[in-house]
Amino acid sequence: MTKIRFIDLFAGIGGMRLGFEKAAKSLNIETECVLSSEINSDACLVYDKNFAEFPLGDIRKIEELPPHEILLAGFPCQSFSYAGKKAGFGDTRGTLFFEITRLIDTYKPQAFIFENVRGLLTNDKGRTIETIKHEIKTRGYSFDIFLLNSSNFDLPQNRLRVYIVGVLDTVPKFNLISDQSPKDSHSYNPEQLSLFYPQRKSLTVVDTLEDSPDEKYNCSERFVAALKQRLNGDLHKLHGMRLIDYRGGNSIHSWE
Repeated sequence: MTKIRFIDLFAGIGGMRLGFEKAAKSLNIETECVLSSEINSDACLVYDKNFAEFPLGDIRKIEELPPHEILLAGFPCQSFSYAGKKAGFGDTRGTLFFEITRLIDTYKPQAFIFENVRGLLTNDKGRTIETIKHEIKTRGYSFDIFLLNSSNFDLPQNRLRVYIVGVLDTVPKFNLISDQSPKDSHSYNPEQLSLFYPQRKSLTVVDTLEDSPDEKYNCSERFVAALKQRLNGDLHKLHGMRLIDYRGGNSIHSWE
């Protein structure tokens, strides 16, 4: 069986790792995580529960990378998000991308997958993504961007994320199709992920709900009260609304 060594930077609770490992398993490929890094202590505790591995801390304290084939990195998105101030590289969190390139210079993997919010593509009038592209291509990697929607992956959620894929010393051809989706729709119809994939029915919340869930999963009284205040007491108005950090549209935001 083929084996791939990979690194998980800005690991969070392990979402990218889980997806990567599941994809590799479906292709009969064995994986080994040789290094993970996450600065948030709570996320590290969950990561340890999920993978029996406690990540290293601050990426800035990692001097070099061990040998590996694939690099995963969901670098901080707050400085590029539509819900934030969009400071980009002017925000310390935004500059952490350059810690990735610093470490790539210590050991070049065969390929990488980066993940971020869609605001990365438009931040600073497109100059941010052009800077990232320049940094990647000067190191000998291809550069492909995919804007993918979680609703295409059996999740009842209309959520967009940017994925940047690079392969060393080659220019692969992909047939994935980016899916921007409508801004507001609770009856969203997903796009085909590829010209070779059949059209699929989107999953809805109703499809995932249990009939008699444990009461511990009930919304807190404080949360329900906040919703009622926002909707003038009529929770029926929630039908079709999005609970998401997106400015404008038919949405309720976390800061409300």
